[in-house]
Amino acid sequence: MVAQIIGELFAVFVLWSGNVIRQEELNPATHIYTYRQSGLYSHHGIYIGEDNIIHFTRTGVNKTSLDSFRREGEKLHSLHSYAYGRPLLEYWLMRWGTRTTLPDAKLPEEVINKAWELYEGNSFGKYDLINNNCEHFAVFCRTGVRASAQTALVSIGQHRAKEVKEWIMKLLHRIKLK
Repeated sequence: MVAQIIGELFAVFVLWSGNVIRQEELNPATHIYTYRQSGLYSHHGIYIGEDNIIHFTRTGVNKTSLDSFRREGEKLHSLHSYAYGRPLLEYWLMRWGTRTTLPDAKLPEEVINKAWELYEGNSFGKYDLINNNCEHFAVFCRTGVRASAQTALVSIGQHRAKEVKEWIMKLLHRIKLK
C-alpha cells in the first residue's frame, strides 16, 4: 500500500516536472527545454543533431551547442522533452510549458528543415515574451502553429483587457455624445 502511494506520487512528480532526457537519448527534431531562474520559466529549442540546437531568443533565431543552451551562469540544467498530443486534462493539470494538446504531425526532416529555414533567414519575427517567444518557435517548427502554454493565460488576459478598454471607450464616447 505504501509502495503504491509512493509510486503514484512519483508518477505525478515526473509528469509535473516534465520528461527529463539524457543528451545521448536525443534524436534530431526533438523539441527540448530547460528550466531557467530556479524553474520560474523554461527555455525551448529544436535539437538538430551533432550536439546543436536552434532556438529563439531576444537576439533572433540562433544555433548553439547543447551545453550553451543548457548553461545558466555556471550551472548546466537538465534537458527535458516536450510532449505533444496530450489529453486536455493532463495539459491543464501539469506544469505549463512542458506539453501541448497539439498533435505532432511533421516528420523529423520537416521539423529540422523549418528550424534551419528560420535560422538562416532569422525570420521568426521580433521576440516578444508573451506573443512570440522560444516556445512559440519550437512548437511552430513541430506543428506549424505558434503556441506557448507558458504565456497562454497572459496572452488571453491581454486580449480581454483590450476588448474591455474598447468597450469602455465606446461607452464613454456614447455618454459624451448625449
